[in-house]
Amino acid sequence: MSLRARLLTGYGIFIAALVALAAWSAWRLHDMGKVSRRIISENYDSVLAAQEMKESLERQDSAALFILLGARERGLAQLREHRARFDQNFTTAAHNITEMGESAAIAAIQRDRDVYYERFDTFIANPTRNEYFTQLEPQFNQLRADCEHLLQLNQRAMRFKSEAAAGVAQLWFYRTLLIAVVLVVAGVVLAFWLAQRIVGPIRRLTESTVKIAGGDLNASVIVDSNDEVGILAAEYNRMAESLRQLRSSDMGKLLVAQQTTEAAIDSLYDPVIVTDGDGRVTKLNPAAEEIFGMHVGEVARDVRIAGAVAEALESQRPVAAEEMSSVLPLAVAGSERAFRLRTTPMRDNDHHLLGAVTLLEDITHLREIDRLKSEFIATASHELRTPLTSVQMGVYLLLERAVGQLTEKQVEVLSACRDDCDRLDQLMRDLLDVSRIEAGESKPRFESVRTRDLLDAATRELQPQVESKGLDFKVEAPSDLPVLRIDRSQVERVLANLVVNAIRYTKQGEIKISAQPRGNSVAVSVSDTGSGIPAEYLPHIFDKFVQVPGAATGGAGLGLAISRLIVEAHGGQISVQSEPSRGSTFTFTLPVWNGSLPPGAGASPSS
Repeated sequence: MSLRARLLTGYGIFIAALVALAAWSAWRLHDMGKVSRRIISENYDSVLAAQEMKESLERQDSAALFILLGARERGLAQLREHRARFDQNFTTAAHNITEMGESAAIAAIQRDRDVYYERFDTFIANPTRNEYFTQLEPQFNQLRADCEHLLQLNQRAMRFKSEAAAGVAQLWFYRTLLIAVVLVVAGVVLAFWLAQRIVGPIRRLTESTVKIAGGDLNASVIVDSNDEVGILAAEYNRMAESLRQLRSSDMGKLLVAQQTTEAAIDSLYDPVIVTDGDGRVTKLNPAAEEIFGMHVGEVARDVRIAGAVAEALESQRPVAAEEMSSVLPLAVAGSERAFRLRTTPMRDNDHHLLGAVTLLEDITHLREIDRLKSEFIATASHELRTPLTSVQMGVYLLLERAVGQLTEKQVEVLSACRDDCDRLDQLMRDLLDVSRIEAGESKPRFESVRTRDLLDAATRELQPQVESKGLDFKVEAPSDLPVLRIDRSQVERVLANLVVNAIRYTKQGEIKISAQPRGNSVAVSVSDTGSGIPAEYLPHIFDKFVQVPGAATGGAGLGLAISRLIVEAHGGQISVQSEPSRGSTFTFTLPVWNGSLPPGAGASPSS
């Protein structure tokens, strides 16, 4: 018998048993439904009619009180309405006599109702308190008791029938359960029998599959049946032979190399994103899938990753963490972690560009250390402001001869102290600016600004400083650049920091500001022909307190750190390209105005 025939036979038996069980259950459910309908038809209508008669009787008694209190018209209207409702429900109850004693209860209600109506009519003619309490109210109580008796009689009958039905249902339940258990046991026996006939050959086939997956291509499967499993085993052995032939060929060696490469990428702890030459995502390793999921669109929508990939593909050179200040805060397993980008272009043996590999280096622990250092520095700077202000005030008072005349030597010493105090005051101001930006206390107040207006304003303010050093100052930007969404004062500070740094490291030549569109952003660059940045300083150029030797006058090393924080707060990224003795180029991106502001951002009037 073939495997299909065996399965069909087993399924047929099992389905037939299920049909029998379903028919038995439906039959018993039908009987239960008849019992429920009988309870409703025989007793529920009478219960409802008795309750309605009691309610109508209460309303007639209320009508008597209205008449007694002088609201005659209102009382008579209510009386007519509820007499009709009482009579209607009485008729319903009288036509639904199903229980022993119910006829006597109906007769009592009819008799006492007629007496109550007669006494009520007498009360209407002479509405006195004595007439109400001696004649009407006792008859009202008697009639209400008759209705209550009818109600309880039907309720007791419903409870009795319900208990009887529950007993029958329980009996049927146990019988149905017994049948179901028998069918389950029979199904288990049938399944075990089929498993022994089917799973045995499949188990042997699985064992051979595991061996081949582990690299043992000489493994084969032996199945002596002629059913579908036997046919599958024969085809499987043919496939194993084809794999052995493939492994011995060049294509097989290439496939093994590709699998080894993919396994190496998948085993990396840090997230890895592979893109093709057009910037489309082609592979995510498990660490990246944990962050972005299986949907590559989530990666493509991140402008920072897309920007790094685009820059690596355009320049065809690695864009590493030391060149790009692009720290990505991403949610991983319910907590936020910080990653640093490293993007490297891929080339074949002929140096043709194939795509790019982006590594997200987990620097969460470094960011935490940096945060602790920033908090300490901010606290220390804040505490030093007061004594420093006192020292500055004292030095200035002495220099202004507020406490007496000074000798020339004393003036020289105090002038040096004043300059040092000013530098220290500027350092603490920069430290406090860094701490406020990192803490989110100096959020950008976004406004729409024309790119050309921004560059022209920066040129007017910075040109005197550049030309005073004997350097040329150029601005190169198309006139049709898009409108930016920025905090103008903060971005002007970034431009000023970059130009001042260029002045420090450039003895002769030129400083140039340029801008060009890049996707949904505008890339602004500040380049110089100065001494450049040594390679060992590039990894930390945007860190705090980093000073590259060779400048004519040095600062505290906070300008580039502040610039990085401002650019990141705008949703952009900043990078540097530099070679010693050939100058440097700092590039940062700014978002294009789209008519809306991010949540929580301040708004200023458009320029």
